[in-house]
Formats: sequence, structure tokens, C-alpha cells
Amino acid sequence: MSTRVSTRGRLKARTKLRSDDGTTYEVGALLGQGGFGTAYSGHRLSRNGRRTRRVCIKVCRDRSDWHGEAFFGQLLNSDPRVVKLLDAFVASTGQGSRQVRRHVLIFEFMDGGTVWAGLDDGMRPWTERKVRTETKALLKVLARLHNAGVTHRDLKPDNVYLREGRLVLGDFGTTKMTMDPSHSFVSVFAPDFAPSNVLQSFRWGQADDVYQVGLLAATLLSGEIWWTDSVSVRSISALPATDEFKCWIWHATGARSKRYWDATDAVHALDSLKTISLAPSRAPRSLAGHSVVFTGRLDGMTRSDAATLARSAGATAQAGVSDATSLVVLGRTRAGGIGSSEGLKLFAVRERRRLGQDIRIIRQAQFERLAAGP
Repeated sequence: MSTRVSTRGRLKARTKLRSDDGTTYEVGALLGQGGFGTAYSGHRLSRNGRRTRRVCIKVCRDRSDWHGEAFFGQLLNSDPRVVKLLDAFVASTGQGSRQVRRHVLIFEFMDGGTVWAGLDDGMRPWTERKVRTETKALLKVLARLHNAGVTHRDLKPDNVYLREGRLVLGDFGTTKMTMDPSHSFVSVFAPDFAPSNVLQSFRWGQADDVYQVGLLAATLLSGEIWWTDSVSVRSISALPATDEFKCWIWHATGARSKRYWDATDAVHALDSLKTISLAPSRAPRSLAGHSVVFTGRLDGMTRSDAATLARSAGATAQAGVSDATSLVVLGRTRAGGIGSSEGLKLFAVRERRRLGQDIRIIRQAQFERLAAGP
């Protein structure tokens, strides 16, 4: 990804910046510029001017952005899954009327680059096991923020870094603390990585952070950047992953009403969904009183025929899974097609079973015996 950078106010290479404790940093090459500042490679210098450590030097857009990012950087500084903040200070360059005060942050230099850069350089798709492990680790960092009423708002592939093959969270420029983290106004965000509810309401909540983690998981599994427009039941079903992990990604990136509330909820789902069985079980004694959903291809009858049979036996036929659903009739799946994985209805059943809803799954032959009566 390339970034168009203005030369106005740009620091020149070899410029020296001095922190409050007298530590000197030397500016190197320009790395990029965004809405919240400009980043450079650089070095920390010893007292005799020798380069001792490579660093990333970020000059914030204004004092407010600097305060916020410095605060969150210090809050999470001990977490190995966060890019380490090394220093924060205000530096002056130039003299007299040409003097400029800059709000500076010094971060560790991430030699492994970002997920985006890795994919551009030919990084291969990750295995499901690795993606699950790394997604969970990232969610645990995010849970610390969410528990403090904080949302990150910018968990894109170019803000998540790689350290020895592990995910590391960086760039807290858009991170905000609010008294109402589920409905916080947002004016700056990346539309290509934002859920539709944010595009419509300009409100960002903790569930929207989880949405971006879901996109990141799909990106790592597929080896291609996933945007908001990438999400569909077909694209998720095609991912090289188990049904339970596809189910997790579907709910992480689904409609806000179906999304995980926050990072803690998402971690719990990641751990528990794999324990939920969707194997057909013993049929109930009758269809009477049940709310029935049909999924898969039914042999010898249409969905309309099946719905008529269900109603004639005292059941309610539903088009989709809801709070009322108590019985799912499983038809045949098409090998190699979209139906060879769970699909939308069974994704919903798996998640609802995780949350405790009592939904029984039976096969078509069991349904037909019940519809025929005693």
C-alpha cells in the first residue's frame, strides 16, 4: 500500500530530537503519513552520538492525538502483544520565528512489518490453528481495552504488526475512551474496514472492534486482504477452516445484532463453539408445538411442500433461525459446493446452541415419519 505524503512540515533526515530526560533521537527515512501523524524510521543515540537502537519516530498531528496515543501506549506497555512505546515528549526544531514544536512518540521498530506488508511480500496463508491462536491473543489485548471502556477503532491489516510470526497490536491514534463504549460517536475511521452500522450511524462500539478482528482472521486464512465488501456466507464457507471457526468469523463479521458484544464474548465463543455438536439426534415424539427450519436439499419435495407437512402436523414452519426455533430438519448437502459447509442457518444454530437455546437437529427421514403421524 502506498501513501501520498505532503512535504509541508516534514522532518529532514538526520534531524536530532531530544526528549525530556536528554535522550537524543536521529530522524531517518520517511515511513508514511496518515490522519494522525507522520512516521519515520530513526535511531536512539548514545551520549557520544553513536546509534544504539533502531526506533520508529511518530510526529502526531496535534496535542490531543499525542496525549491519547501516549496514554494508551503507556497503559499497555508491558503487554508483549502491543508495539512498545519507548518515549513521549515535545521537541522544538528551528530557531526564533521559525521554531516549530512537535509532539513526538518513540516506538520500537517492528522489523517484521505489518500483516498488510507481509501479504504484499508474498506471505502464505496461515493454518487455522495458527490463526485461532493469534486471533485469541489479539482479542485478549482488546479485552483489556474494552474492560476499561476503550475502543480501538482501527484494527486494519496495516495497523497489526508481526513479531516473529505473531500478531502485535499497534497504532492507537484513533483509540478512544468513553463513558458509553457501545455507542460512541466516531468521525474518523476506514470505511473499507468498517461495518455497515458504523457507515450509517457514525457510532462505534466494542462489537465493531470485534468485526475488524473477524476480517483480520479471514485475511490470514485466505492470504488476501478482506474488506467489508468481502463478507458473505459464500466467501466464509470457502475459507480453509473448520465449520466452527467459519461460524465464529460469520458472527464476528455479521449484522450488529448477531455480533459478539465485545472481545471477552468473542474469546468465549472462540473457545466454546468447537464443543457444540450439530450431529442429527433423536427425533421428538411429535412435531406439534415445534418451530421448524429446513436447511440443505430435501429429496422428493420442495421447501413449500415440507412447510405444508409441518403445519399439518401442528408445527410452525420458519424461513430462518430465530429465538423461537426448536427443530431443524437437515437435508442433503452438495459435495464441493457452498452447501458442503454449514451455511448461514447452521452457523446460526451453532451460535444459538452455544448461548443455551434448545434446538434439536433431525434428518429428513425422521421429519417425514413424524409428519405421517402414528
